[in-house]
Amino acid sequence: MKDDFYKKILSKITLSSIAIFSLFSCGNTTSNNSVQPSSLPITEVRVSYHNQYSNPTYPLANNEKKETYMADPFVVRDDDGTYYMYCTQTEVYTPNLLFKRGPTFKSTNMIDWTYVSDVFADYVPTWGESGAGVWAPTVIKIGDTWNFYYSLSIASDPNPGIGVATSQTPYGPWTHYGKLFNSNEIGVTNSIDPFVFVDDNNVYMAFGSYGGLISLVELTNDGLELKNGLEYQKENKVALAGFEVFDMTNYEGTFIFKKDGWYYLLLSTGSCCNGVNSTYKVVVSRSRNVKGPYLDSQGRDMFKPNRGDPVVVPSLSGAMGTGHCAVINDDNDNLWMLYHGYNTKGKNPSYRVLYLDQLIFDNETNMPCVENKKASNEEIKDGPYIKSLEE
Repeated sequence: MKDDFYKKILSKITLSSIAIFSLFSCGNTTSNNSVQPSSLPITEVRVSYHNQYSNPTYPLANNEKKETYMADPFVVRDDDGTYYMYCTQTEVYTPNLLFKRGPTFKSTNMIDWTYVSDVFADYVPTWGESGAGVWAPTVIKIGDTWNFYYSLSIASDPNPGIGVATSQTPYGPWTHYGKLFNSNEIGVTNSIDPFVFVDDNNVYMAFGSYGGLISLVELTNDGLELKNGLEYQKENKVALAGFEVFDMTNYEGTFIFKKDGWYYLLLSTGSCCNGVNSTYKVVVSRSRNVKGPYLDSQGRDMFKPNRGDPVVVPSLSGAMGTGHCAVINDDNDNLWMLYHGYNTKGKNPSYRVLYLDQLIFDNETNMPCVENKKASNEEIKDGPYIKSLEE
């Protein structure tokens, strides 16, 4: 019955509007969490009849769907087509849930998520400040190994850092290598929010947050060490964005993807954690070179506040504090962005919960954004195109 209902809705969508969305196609680079141009002809139209959804999308917790704390989501896709999602630890904020440090979820459609395991089930990192939590992970497959990078930090941490663990699967068990570096060692204030990607066979990490610069370093081929050592990367790191003032107009939550020769730098800015009063949003700039300079559509670099083109902004009619995103493609090479926000219509508006929206490209700026540049909320939409669901 649901399929018939959704098909009736879809039948009212004009072919022209579908064709517009089909023009914006992207895909993966050599890693599982970045993108390259699509090989699909733009005349081919595919509609997801069997994968509709509405935001927010709540993962399964304790065998029931409920409003679940889901900050800083990151998503990858395994070779068998299964999506895996990771997020900031949750037990501090929702003690009634099973999720601990490094919660891991899986999905076949990018909408219905089931809890799988914890990356830190048998390991508590001790190299950071007492009471430090596991924040804002990023995961990538390099060769046959999955690398899990994480921030180890606590509020007002004077010396946070970034660590790494590895596994032969995206869900563990994990071997913990511990610290890669901390702020004092690498010379970047507030060294959190790692994003690791492969470009032209080089492994890069972008990282940073409020109080410091968004910085780029290079890792060894396996992604487990700084290439040529700590001192070399400290002296040769590249600043991509930000300014050395602790201010909510600074930038954090880096994600970079490549499309048609452009590197797109997505950053979050604004207050992240004030419930429905949060001003968090995602902005974008781009460059022809992975090391920059990254410019917005007005030709401005990202080293001052209020720069970048809006990707998703807070809205009282939908979600506030919309930010810290990850981007991945579906089987039609459409780009989808997962991010967190505060649901203004939810039962627990103090929770950051999971949102999913398709990335399209603005006709005027040619920059990526979600539809209307705000989170869709409680409206039925076409979900990601998953080939196995349509056959």
